[in-house]
Amino acid sequence: MDDDPIKGHEARVRAVDPLVADQGTLVVRERDVPLEVPGGVGLTNVDRLDPGSLQAAWSPLVVHRLRARVSGPDPEAALGALIDRWLALPRDDEPEQALSVVWPSRDTVPVRALARRGFAPTVAVSVHRLRPHDAPASPVKVRTAGPDDVDVVADMYERLAAYDAQFGWVTPRATTSVRIRESVAGEVLPLEWCWLAEVDGRPAGCLIVEPPARARWISGWVHDAPVAYVGVMYVEPELRGRGIGAALTEVAHAHAAAEGVSSLLLHHALPNPLSTPFWARRGYRPLLTQWIRHLT
Repeated sequence: MDDDPIKGHEARVRAVDPLVADQGTLVVRERDVPLEVPGGVGLTNVDRLDPGSLQAAWSPLVVHRLRARVSGPDPEAALGALIDRWLALPRDDEPEQALSVVWPSRDTVPVRALARRGFAPTVAVSVHRLRPHDAPASPVKVRTAGPDDVDVVADMYERLAAYDAQFGWVTPRATTSVRIRESVAGEVLPLEWCWLAEVDGRPAGCLIVEPPARARWISGWVHDAPVAYVGVMYVEPELRGRGIGAALTEVAHAHAAAEGVSSLLLHHALPNPLSTPFWARRGYRPLLTQWIRHLT
């Protein structure tokens, strides 16, 4: 595979966003299909999810993914040519198919090639770099969730998934409720950082963070370490606008900083009118953007 587009791509991305990692390599994995055009190289593969898994609630069941590197005098044309080659590949007739390209958010030069081929920016991977600090005093009570909070946390997790389903990528399924409760009881509460906010003695919101040991799956996306991952943030609708989300976030930031975390990452739906401005106010900014095109 030609190294020149990879080197040129890495240099361009590094110039606009030094926090984006892993742009100077394109390692061929099992079942990858290589693509090459003038000024661009790429690898494509297909993920097929078990409909009964928790992961299947957060994605279509069949996702065709393209990892692309483009450079030269016209990166947009190179990316467009790669996408055209990718679109021309034969595909099985399966339900719930989508195409996905994850692109550095600040590398805007080539992305018109995606928009002109029916892709939409749907999900952002956003980053917040931490500084050591203590959580400021807040009138909102925030406490660490414990084993007795499985149902409370799981119910909020489910409501978050149901809300995000409006934006086209998340799809709650028949088994999602069971899988969420299994995850909260078996992984979140014993192995991750989870807080509950309370108002007038009743649960008002929750926040779940995967610590660095459990966030290795995403840590390679950012040129920083150690990294933690915000997996769930939810506030009850009737209590929004009262500083609950801000209080939860400040507690999480202070705890992560005390644990030596350098950056926090999270996913959020770009069309979501609540999460996009909320996370921006909390100091998060887009690192990578997932461009999506649904096929079926």
